[in-house]
Amino acid sequence: MKGLLIISHGSRDEAWVTLVDEAIDKAVWPEGLPVASSFLECVPNRSIQDGIDELESQGVEQIGVVPLFVSSGSTHVDEIAWALGVKEEPLCDSDLERFRVHADIVYGAPLDEDDSVYAMVAARLRALDVDGKRDAVMLIAHGSPHEPFQTRWRDGLTRMAHELKARNWCVVAGHALLCCDDVGGRVQEMQSLLSAGREHTAGGRVAVVPIFLSQGYFTTKVIPERLSAVMPKSAPVRQDFLSSALEIESQNGNAELEADECALLYDGQTLLPHPALTAWLEQEARRVLSSS
Repeated sequence: MKGLLIISHGSRDEAWVTLVDEAIDKAVWPEGLPVASSFLECVPNRSIQDGIDELESQGVEQIGVVPLFVSSGSTHVDEIAWALGVKEEPLCDSDLERFRVHADIVYGAPLDEDDSVYAMVAARLRALDVDGKRDAVMLIAHGSPHEPFQTRWRDGLTRMAHELKARNWCVVAGHALLCCDDVGGRVQEMQSLLSAGREHTAGGRVAVVPIFLSQGYFTTKVIPERLSAVMPKSAPVRQDFLSSALEIESQNGNAELEADECALLYDGQTLLPHPALTAWLEQEARRVLSSS
């Protein structure tokens, strides 16, 4: 008998957990398939071991595991695989201990650059009213200071940035990692690129898109604080007003904005909620469950 275990990071923020739960609840699974949703941390009574125990108590002998993480650059994807017995050693130190598991494990893959991610990013760009002929996009992710994970993060985000330009969703695209980069400095570089091409990008703005599944501390606190250094001086720092405040500042100010006063677009929203995530879960579940 086969079962499905979906593993997410988890958060103390109930809204974070709710967005993930809603995406999973909307999925259509094969009839009779036991499904458990677990979290690496912060969610009581829903640990990974709880999920394993729940499935095995129903007679599951093979567990297909879907790691619901944005990137294979996440150290968590690697350490969970090790703790489940899928690999002999983790690639970096881990606080996890081996899980108690009797079923065979088929370990899946995170989102990376699946088409569903582009669908979710496209929705964010539409919500921010990004103009593909004049605006820039800065993708911001948590990242990792450890190798080879940092390289995996950067390679994936670089490919994504190139694809956004290829699809004409923006004129310039780049990325920054919260763990390693000067986010404000990266945004300033992008603002300078827009300013350098004024004849083509007059009035261009930088849209900051967090590559996070759900809202939490990093999207509501850390990113706005990092952006505050490059905001117009009179704009408030509060995330919920950030996008509109910066737009107003741009419209009311001199048309020839200095590079460090180029308008920013950021509303603190993340990839979820979006139906593409549910579709990806169904797709990845079919893949791991079809493996023998």
